Amino acid sequence: MSTQSGFRRVYSTETAIIRILSDLLDAVDRNDTAMLVSLDLTAAFNSVDHGILLERLRVTYIVDNSVLAWFRSYLAGRRQHVRRGGKCSVRIDVTCGVPQGSVLGPILFIIYIADLASIVAEHGLSLHQYTDDSQIYGSCRPDAPSLFLFTVCLDSIASRMRSNRLQLNSDKTEVMCCASTRKLSQLRSLPLSVAGALVCPVNAVRDL
Repeated sequence: MSTQSGFRRVYSTETAIIRILSDLLDAVDRNDTAMLVSLDLTAAFNSVDHGILLERLRVTYIVDNSVLAWFRSYLAGRRQHVRRGGKCSVRIDVTCGVPQGSVLGPILFIIYIADLASIVAEHGLSLHQYTDDSQIYGSCRPDAPSLFLFTVCLDSIASRMRSNRLQLNSDKTEVMCCASTRKLSQLRSLPLSVAGALVCPVNAVRDL
């Protein structure tokens, strides 16, 4: 989890921002064109599928026997209902979501989306995260536009997210280009496809 700054000792939002900003500035100093995509997930913590999470713990992290049973017990037995006025709906078992406000909840979520790093790496891009905030970025020479590379990578991510019952929120996803003033005037008008929607680059993004 080297790409993750959330819930790791001596790591914080500050280390995440410094890492990303440093890499982007290095690219601009090389006269490259850099791009940053700040991804947003819809109801991220509430969408974690318990079955998929337990299988990932078993297969990827070799958690089995009594330890896996502890995780299963921790997630099971939770129920919810909707109350409106003095009336309540039927209680149903909760099969998705990690307990928020708990110590284990964020850690289990980080495990759930850990395979995002391998997808980004396969496309030659960089990733840094703080829990559910994911920043994907990369750079290229002026004569080698990387918009297509980002589009292919984001399509792969969207597909993997859907298989994990997670959904990218294109309305809250932001794209920013980093380059010289002359280059930016040529790039700002080029939208990026994110989960089937076109997102136009902005001048600034709010990170974390």
